[in-house]
Amino acid sequence: MERKNTGVFVKLAIFALATFAVVSIVYLQLTINEERTKRDTLKAEVGALEEERDELKNQVDAPMDEEYIIDIAKEKLNLRLPEEIIFYNNLYD
Repeated sequence: MERKNTGVFVKLAIFALATFAVVSIVYLQLTINEERTKRDTLKAEVGALEEERDELKNQVDAPMDEEYIIDIAKEKLNLRLPEEIIFYNNLYD
């Protein structure tokens, strides 16, 4: 009779081990998928930051000639040259 109980115990142990293995594999797959998503998001952020860095580097490397000074005055200070004609459209205000 002990042999029958031992067979049931072995089957139960194998079933528990198989269940644990399946649950572990599913959990690890979900974790891997989450980490891949994080990695892809971070890669996209790195790409965007590299582009921004390149733009800033180009701005720093640009010569400070008259055209550069005029562009900065127009963008940052909202200044215009005396010969420029500015049209205002307040249809959407």
